[in-house]
Amino acid sequence: MISVQGLTKSYHDKKVLADINFEIGQGEIAGLVGPNGVGKTTLLSCMMGLIKADSGTVTMADELFTKTDMYKKVGFMQDNSVLYPHLTGYDHLSYVAYAQNLSLDAVEEVSKHVGNDSYLYQKVGEYSLGMKQHLLFASAIIHKPKVLLLDEPFNGLDPTSLIRIREIIRELAAQGTTVLLSSHNLNELDRMTRHIYFLKDGEIIYRDLADHHNFSYVLTVTKQPVGQQYEDIQVEVINDTQFIVDKANLNQAISLLNQDDNPIVDIERTQFSSENLYREIYQEV
Repeated sequence: MISVQGLTKSYHDKKVLADINFEIGQGEIAGLVGPNGVGKTTLLSCMMGLIKADSGTVTMADELFTKTDMYKKVGFMQDNSVLYPHLTGYDHLSYVAYAQNLSLDAVEEVSKHVGNDSYLYQKVGEYSLGMKQHLLFASAIIHKPKVLLLDEPFNGLDPTSLIRIREIIRELAAQGTTVLLSSHNLNELDRMTRHIYFLKDGEIIYRDLADHHNFSYVLTVTKQPVGQQYEDIQVEVINDTQFIVDKANLNQAISLLNQDDNPIVDIERTQFSSENLYREIYQEV
């Protein structure tokens, strides 16, 4: 579980975090949302002790986060600025394994699970953004943490990698890991959780999306649907073979796809929809 109580942080005269309070239960996934520069990374870094908060307490896995051995229970995925371009992915993961008192077998195991085993021995300076994301995620979960903090884990991922990372996060939560996930990808958050913490003006605004029923559906097809008829039903394209349509237009979308001889591979209902809440809270169109 995660419990943050009275957390504050200021830089000079600017208060970035103002009396932050929230709790996330064991095995729950929660989203942390807000525009760039609002303080999401600062909050995660304060929770991890990488930035010293001005006041407040952080409890994770039932212990106050004040001891270095807490890192054995908590995983943190930061941005790729923490990687060393002259080292290989194996170098990074073997160092984390050593720090966690794990055997090097854990490096091979987590790499196969995440999907970075095919380029594990390349230097990170040769990595694409998506490859770096794989490595950062693997580093965060190699020790099977009880609490997992993720800062923009979906950046730069192709659809195959995104699906794999999403499923691993769900697996960890099902096994009891508590996950706090900061992301701009509202569609992915909608597919993973109903618990969203919006950060605005240094304060947390919690919303349970189950109270805001506005279901939509993600359709996976064999080719990209094109034409005015799809625009008329307000299809939102995710990529070449996936798009989102709301419940009211689902049957019409299926009918159009059948007419176009575009077989449907999968239909998945998003659990909830956070976009309208985002617009409301941040007053953005």
